[in-house]
Amino acid sequence: MSYKQNNLEIEQLKMKTKDKFSIPKFKFPLFKVYCPRSIGKKIENAMKSGEVSEGRFSQKFEKDFSKAFNLNDKKCVLVNSGTSALTLAYRVMNLKESDEVISSPMTCPATNEPLFNSKIKVKFADIDKNTGNLNLEHVKKLINKRTRAIVTVHWAGQPSDIIKLRKIIKNKNIKIIEDAAHALGAKINNKYIGHHGDFICFSFQAIKHMTSGDGGMLVCKKISDANLAKKLRWFGISRDFIGNKWKQDIKVSGYKFHLNNLSSIIGIEQLKTIKSKINIHKYNGLYLDKNIKNEKIKLITRFEGSESSYWIYSILVDNKNKFRKYMNFNGIRCDEVSFRNDRYTIFKKYKVSPLPGTDFFDKHMLNVPVGWWINRNQISYIAQKINEYK
Repeated sequence: MSYKQNNLEIEQLKMKTKDKFSIPKFKFPLFKVYCPRSIGKKIENAMKSGEVSEGRFSQKFEKDFSKAFNLNDKKCVLVNSGTSALTLAYRVMNLKESDEVISSPMTCPATNEPLFNSKIKVKFADIDKNTGNLNLEHVKKLINKRTRAIVTVHWAGQPSDIIKLRKIIKNKNIKIIEDAAHALGAKINNKYIGHHGDFICFSFQAIKHMTSGDGGMLVCKKISDANLAKKLRWFGISRDFIGNKWKQDIKVSGYKFHLNNLSSIIGIEQLKTIKSKINIHKYNGLYLDKNIKNEKIKLITRFEGSESSYWIYSILVDNKNKFRKYMNFNGIRCDEVSFRNDRYTIFKKYKVSPLPGTDFFDKHMLNVPVGWWINRNQISYIAQKINEYK
């Protein structure tokens, strides 16, 4: 569809509706699920063969993912959700109730709820109002002798400055846990996210860069941590055991976090085109970085050496409600994604101080689509509409 054709359709739609902010269907959705044509028959064959639970396809998905992003497959642990990946990371660290974890309040609750469920104290650090990522100067102030880990979220696919964070915790017994749910394919100094922290947690939930229906991957810096996580993901039992697996002694209590073969087949097929899909996200995101010229719009700051995967495109606007209505009226889905966690009752006791960066970001941040379903004419149209906003 050309830009002119699309613009004409939207203008016609405006004339037909009485409520000028009511659009029956967005021309440009914020998210879209990619469905490879090849998955149907392969899932059918797996069902007919009885290979439904975790098995050879799960193992292949784990290996294919590690190969695609230059990771050691022995350090990769495939699980049934990004939340499970985070839960395992916290569990492998053997956190205790007396420990503290510094984390971002600007994220999906899945980042912090596993800590709450284990009665681990969360200390919310402020975020940088220009990036949505942790404010590392505030992180410095929160570190004390009880700090065991820092959880950093790569907001919208823009990497946090892990290099600087590592310098802050140098010679301290503090681990870096990356919530990389938004950041598949992002890079720091030409290395994919997955190579920098102690634990990196990816999500294959429905609206991420790629999906397996639901799913996740934990990447560990140490093979020993990955081996423990692999046991924990299935009741504390090794799936590699020869013979009746239930005859093993369970020395550490685990979970049912494994990913089944059917979801893994979807993931395997998604991986075949993931690089090209991420490249479209990046092209569209870079296009908006270069072409948005509106004094009422502030762009996310990106540090030198970082490469965003542009899962979504976050911008800071003068009037959130006004801008959202304007963009939605023009057929472009524009909305928030995650909300600050300290608004929720379970986390309110963890808000340790005023968070001005979080306040600003929460007040002004909205997202527009940049995904693989947006072609070059359409990203030009989105930029034009952003620039025409008054």
